[in-house]
Amino acid sequence: MNLEKFFEAAEKAVETGNIKELTPFENSIKTRTPVNKRFIRSAILVSGDRIKHLRKIFERDVDIIIFNLEDGVADSRKKIARKIIKILLSIKDDITDKEIVVRINPINSPFFYEDIAEILPSIPHAIRLSKVESEKEIIAVDTIISSFEKSKRISENTIKIHLSIETGKGLTNLEKILSASKRIETAYLGILDLFSNLSLPQNLIEKSPTTSYIKTQFVTICRTFSVNPVAPAYQNYKDLEGFEKECKEDQIIGFSGKSCISIKQTEIANRIFSLSKEEIEKAKRIVELYEKAKEEGKGGVTLEGLFIDQPIYKDALNFLKKLE
Repeated sequence: MNLEKFFEAAEKAVETGNIKELTPFENSIKTRTPVNKRFIRSAILVSGDRIKHLRKIFERDVDIIIFNLEDGVADSRKKIARKIIKILLSIKDDITDKEIVVRINPINSPFFYEDIAEILPSIPHAIRLSKVESEKEIIAVDTIISSFEKSKRISENTIKIHLSIETGKGLTNLEKILSASKRIETAYLGILDLFSNLSLPQNLIEKSPTTSYIKTQFVTICRTFSVNPVAPAYQNYKDLEGFEKECKEDQIIGFSGKSCISIKQTEIANRIFSLSKEEIEKAKRIVELYEKAKEEGKGGVTLEGLFIDQPIYKDALNFLKKLE
């Protein structure tokens, strides 16, 4: 199918509000090529009615592409944006180097059921549920996806669940939420919405210890349940120096990667959250030396002044798992 002709029709549909412009391009796919990597450094959001951005998004060096149907898409355009994303993902069914995620509206919104019914047939790698506050929302979405997979004879757990934590209730219930489904793969922290929900001024986000506490709590719980924690977006997209500084702070806290709102941000996030060759080689050497020492009946071994015991060995193993 001619992708350029589709984008031309999509532009016209957005301008005129006539969804019938998209009808000739409707298609369906039986499955989606699995993504080759689960290594997360950057995640970028692109709205379904922004054709200019959709044209180039697959060319970008980003690990997760999140097609947005929630905030950022006006209510009057949600139906057209939904259809555009569905068709685009049906056309582009061979993406293997990026995780394809669709961010749908909250489960209590009037748009939720139309979102999930329209998007599931395009078989994204994951559905991202917004403003999650309880495990009941996850169970409901999991049930819907399971029913769809069975009806289409798709392998169980093909479609994953990503979720956004943006309220105090969501953060408080995070353990229950992450326990609710085996599909949950990645969680995003929405710090702006969270501060607003807690009636905290957003000008405190960069300097308040509450921010560090929330981020640390979020990362610790996510990693306890083997879920990838993605750090909040940095809204001042022109302040690349400030973005890089925050990326480094988030990387130290333990986030897997960073939500981005511009391509220049993704370039920085990819660099900061990548594993260096030196770190990889050191981890491999630690595993090699420890396993050899264990075979020889030794309790530990040293490398460059570092005493390698079981915790250090396990840390190196976890590090190398990110490369798989």
